[in-house]
Amino acid sequence: MVQEEKVILAYASQYKEKYYFNDTLGKLPEAVRNEVLMCLVFITEEAGGVAELGFYSDGEVYIDSYCEEDDLGYDAISAGLLVREVEREHAELMEKLELWYQVIQEAGR
Repeated sequence: MVQEEKVILAYASQYKEKYYFNDTLGKLPEAVRNEVLMCLVFITEEAGGVAELGFYSDGEVYIDSYCEEDDLGYDAISAGLLVREVEREHAELMEKLELWYQVIQEAGR
């Protein structure tokens, strides 16, 4: 199976108690940054581990949650359900992020 290339926009880590935004992609409005961060922190607070939001090479948004190998407290089932909940409840945000990413990709060509 070929793994599709991803570009990370942001992630939140329970382990480091920090978050990261990839500002090299371009400037996002503060309200959008806050909503993205809120979604990622929600997942990590509930399930543990790391929550990541980014783009596949075709511009589609993805949200992922994963843990370090020895993390016995991570709840993969809850994480999957939380990711789907965030995707559903923030569908408009995801659509806007996809459009934003497509625009910056076109501008960079």
